[in-house]
Amino acid sequence: MLLTGELVDQLHAFRVGMMMRSTGVLKDLFDQVDGAAIGTGYATFAGDGSPTTQVYGIGHRDSVTDLTEVDEFYNGRTSNWELIVTPFTSSEVLKQASELGYVADHFETVLAQIGEPKPLESPSNITIEEITGDLELWSRVSEAGWMGFDEPVKEVSEIGKLIAAYPSRRFLGFIDGQAAATASLVALDGKFMFAGASTMPKFRGRGLQTALTHHRLAVAGKGSLVQVVALPGSQSHRNLQRIGFEPLYSKLVMFRHRPDSQS
Repeated sequence: MLLTGELVDQLHAFRVGMMMRSTGVLKDLFDQVDGAAIGTGYATFAGDGSPTTQVYGIGHRDSVTDLTEVDEFYNGRTSNWELIVTPFTSSEVLKQASELGYVADHFETVLAQIGEPKPLESPSNITIEEITGDLELWSRVSEAGWMGFDEPVKEVSEIGKLIAAYPSRRFLGFIDGQAAATASLVALDGKFMFAGASTMPKFRGRGLQTALTHHRLAVAGKGSLVQVVALPGSQSHRNLQRIGFEPLYSKLVMFRHRPDSQS
């Protein structure tokens, strides 16, 4: 896939639009959720310590941005948040982040493909179900996978409830009849993003996420633009490449303060 300027702008617009829509939905469900457009990007607050309390897209294509606006948005809400920097973020943003004391934490890879679903012969003991209505089991399995538990959590945390409420289609993978893995599909303006991939440890390495990925490609449909994010060099990264996703670029995740800092 050729990384054209048009594609870069499409991916940027999708992510910002997704954050704006999600915040609008979640604000009606959770008192703590808020968001604000800042320059070409968007800042979301989804609770102190939430992985979705982050800023994305500011300074896109050398647009002017003042990072002190981000501090003003989060002031009184939390002392720490993620700042996502892409290769297409203005160098001025990096300069300001350095001067303000932001700390680089890790890289993530953005992969994409134009959907072309292929038949997959999944093991006969794996089944996939789309979950609508009652999301309790999906949420319990999802959180267990993220926390490294071999059994669904008994009670979903507030952050887990918030993540489950994000506007998306949700899928649950079963193996030998046991709920074992989750995934979700976010759609916006005919484009898609894969998210929510979580597998309980005792079920990992048995093809569940591969089956869930193929299933979501089929749902997205042929010719659709699908993106996903993975840690560089991870097993997920390798599996996505085997399925046809191509790495486009890496983005840097920075924190306002060190993750273990309360100052």
